[in-house]
Amino acid sequence: MRNHVDKKNNQFDTMAHLIKIILTLTFLLQYLVLNSQVISQFDWDSDPVTDALIGPDAYDVSSSAFSDSHGEGGTNGLNSGLPKQDIELKIAGSPLFDVDGIDFSIDYQRDESVANFFNRGSSLIITAGSSFSVSYRVSDGGASYVTVTSGSAYSIPNDDVFRNYRFYYLPDSGYGALLVDGVEVWSNDGPDARPLYWNAAGDITIGLSMDASGANKTSIDNMIIGNVTFSPLPIELLSFKGDVVNDVIELNWKTKSELNNDYFKIEKSLDGQSWKDLVIVDGAGTSSRENQYSIIDNYPSYGLNYYRLSQTDFDGKNEVLDPISVNFNGDDSDIIIFPNPALNKLTVQSKKDKFNSNVVIFNSIGQEVTSATSSNFINGKLEIDIDALNNGIYFIRTEEGSTTRFVKAD
Repeated sequence: MRNHVDKKNNQFDTMAHLIKIILTLTFLLQYLVLNSQVISQFDWDSDPVTDALIGPDAYDVSSSAFSDSHGEGGTNGLNSGLPKQDIELKIAGSPLFDVDGIDFSIDYQRDESVANFFNRGSSLIITAGSSFSVSYRVSDGGASYVTVTSGSAYSIPNDDVFRNYRFYYLPDSGYGALLVDGVEVWSNDGPDARPLYWNAAGDITIGLSMDASGANKTSIDNMIIGNVTFSPLPIELLSFKGDVVNDVIELNWKTKSELNNDYFKIEKSLDGQSWKDLVIVDGAGTSSRENQYSIIDNYPSYGLNYYRLSQTDFDGKNEVLDPISVNFNGDDSDIIIFPNPALNKLTVQSKKDKFNSNVVIFNSIGQEVTSATSSNFINGKLEIDIDALNNGIYFIRTEEGSTTRFVKAD
């Protein structure tokens, strides 16, 4: 039976930029989805705006462009700035972007009549400004290509409202589509097994001719580019992180959009190799809005705890993300205990050079079940036999009054 975990909609709004920044840590988040992979992601929550969350940093941008407030969802985004210049964020194109299929997504609010979201020469052009459209080249099955053009698929309002604009092309089926806030506004079903025709087509430019007409306002936010084969990315993940809070580990993740997403699963490991299910959380189905999720690991182990997030569609297709790690050092007690949960032996270690305090173990209703004196500690460590204890939650308390919790388990 699934344990339904409530989604927190308000608690972390003011921490949105911090949640995203965590992805710049050493466990650079990348994930695979049915032969799909996020290859580039920018949120522009801070300067320099050339810094990527996933994939290579941009190597050039307008000298006026900067991270500014009033982006999508109240976070920072990219402002073309003053003096008025086109953003023209440039990313090295080859070989990373020499992929057969693509899923491109960006949040945008319009202030100009002519602009482009994405350019890679003439191989792929996704327009912004007053009209949302796309032109892309696909293989003709031989040595050349055909060009697919949508024409004006959607008139972009000039109303200071951020919307999500998305293009994907699936080489397995030859299907290309434009979506606005998750709603398809144009599609083309071409021949099967036709990859994009753009290997070695040059670098990527984001925000060509995009200058906000000199309005000095945030224009774009949350860009994600994925390599796809069979289907568009089922979720666009903005963040996945863990924090120690009040002697437990709290795991939070946030999605930008979801497509036919049935549920998430969190797995836990103490060595990064062997995994056990921790909890299952219902997904949002299909949603073009941000969704925030949170669960608690009430029984973290001392040291590194590894967590892995996976996602399953309604049709049973599954994706697994790279793991994150959270270092749990216990609370402010004078002692460290491990392993936790413990089976039949519990090791108690002093955080001090010498241990001058007796310790007492209590059960969950405050009854003393065993104790140890400081004279039993050897080199600051003590091993306590807990095999006779019933499974459950226990507390070790020092004479100074600090308390550490542990779990007795089979």
